Amino acid sequence: MGHRAPVGAVAFGPGGRLALGADTYVHLHQADGRFLRTLSGHSDTVRALDFAADGTLLSASSDTTLRLWNPQSGLLKGVLQGHRDQVWSARISPDGRQVLSGSADGELRLWSVPALGLSRSIYAGRGWIYSVGLSPLNPVWAAGGQDGVLLWNPQSGHRLPLLGSLSVRALAWGPDGQLATGDRDGQIQLWSAEGRYVQQWSAHRLAVSALVWRKRAQLISGGQDGQIIFWDTGRPQKTLQTASVLALAVGESRLLSGHDDGRARLWSLDGGLLRTLEPPAASVSALAYSPDGRLLASGGWDGEVWLWNRQGQPIHRLSEAALEITALAFSPDGQYLAAGSRDGLTRLYQTGSGRLLQSLEAHGNGVGALAFAPNGRALATGGRDRLIRLWDWRQGRKVLEFRAHESHVTGLAFSPDGRTLYSSSSDESLAWWALRPEGVGLLRRVMAHARGLYGLALSPNGRLLATASHDQTLKLWDAQSGKLLRVLEGHTEAAQALAFSPDGQRLASVGWDKTLRLWSVQGPLLQTTSGFVRPLYAVAWAPDGRLAVGSGTLRQAGTVALFRP
Repeated sequence: MGHRAPVGAVAFGPGGRLALGADTYVHLHQADGRFLRTLSGHSDTVRALDFAADGTLLSASSDTTLRLWNPQSGLLKGVLQGHRDQVWSARISPDGRQVLSGSADGELRLWSVPALGLSRSIYAGRGWIYSVGLSPLNPVWAAGGQDGVLLWNPQSGHRLPLLGSLSVRALAWGPDGQLATGDRDGQIQLWSAEGRYVQQWSAHRLAVSALVWRKRAQLISGGQDGQIIFWDTGRPQKTLQTASVLALAVGESRLLSGHDDGRARLWSLDGGLLRTLEPPAASVSALAYSPDGRLLASGGWDGEVWLWNRQGQPIHRLSEAALEITALAFSPDGQYLAAGSRDGLTRLYQTGSGRLLQSLEAHGNGVGALAFAPNGRALATGGRDRLIRLWDWRQGRKVLEFRAHESHVTGLAFSPDGRTLYSSSSDESLAWWALRPEGVGLLRRVMAHARGLYGLALSPNGRLLATASHDQTLKLWDAQSGKLLRVLEGHTEAAQALAFSPDGQRLASVGWDKTLRLWSVQGPLLQTTSGFVRPLYAVAWAPDGRLAVGSGTLRQAGTVALFRP
């Protein structure tokens, strides 16, 4: 129970079995949608799924590997390793003897399945390869990505590039050998089996993200605009409006779609929704404990906020936001929760009832940070539009607005007396703002890191500021003077979020390297905890010492991991 990650890969297997890829997991369901089992083994997001005729399941992942599974037993049959970058596309030949995979660095690899080895590799370009497929008529593979489409016959070595540098997000071979391609501008192109241009039309308002063909040669497209469209030679026959589409698969009489909202949907081919599947996954983007530690709030990529009690039981599910939850903050008395979203709005909830009280004016491109003033009457919001706003949030009235940074505002904190507001930004700077009756004044700005700042925290006594950066470091600052006190090094990728312990003597940090690290504020690294399912974006420390991290583990899908360090 909890948040959901995007379902980025789907497939139909023999007998109508369903496979869904979300986070690092593959979730298997029976033909009627009943859950069967979860396959775990990848260490990063599953990007592609495909079945061979004998039932062998292929999965490809951002961890650079491909895995072959026996879905009946859940056992791993083999691992294909060799890519140097994330694998975003893969297909297995119907006879199960060959696999073609494409990675983020433009490399195509053709694998011999029985030998679990590489047959050959070529480069289709310098950018991401989003989709691959095998012609039903001859041994020609197609690969689509940032550098267009490449047709490749491994037997003859012949290569034919199509579309120039137009970025292709999806492709699919039809039963008669026609090739359909879909690009980032929402256009669909048709090509003959030999690669001759046939037709192009405008299909979606945003990128075409998935294409499949029915057996009777009808093309179906899915787009980031949330539409699934059934086509007849460039004319729409039927349109289904749903959430942003990431993946499609077609069976004998059904269509399976994977979506950005963390759900998979099973449709009849006449457009009726048969079932909605919600695989559990770790997709937490924000965490906050109430001041008394009784409530934990988690916000997800799915746009939902969950409130949990001390026993880990959900008490409220708040679903008003349309996009990712980017920031959470409790009022000082714990009676209210502010939730900022990528949709630009900040929503205020009553924690006891879960009732929505207020929605505050949108920040352009999303909210990046929130902070309540110590008296609880004012709320500061920072946006991706570079603005900071101060609100009388009960009245929904904007008191003050000013441009604070040259890029996204990523962190906010008030001094204990409420007279100073601290802000961090992806423009690499940390700023001190004096809040006066007559307006706001800049007290100090320092270029704090070599790359953008992702996290900001103020110690419980208000004397220390801590920042986390894309440059992989944490820094401790004197909150009064702005003096740099210490640099903490240890993360191997971007440091994303941080939190002080209740006594202010330790600091917890998480990052893209999928680790939780505990530090003494005097400098030494005390502990490193690894084994998380994905890059970590959120951490929160409760007054009683419990530490919450936004992710499941490699072996167990979930929402939040709790520790007592």
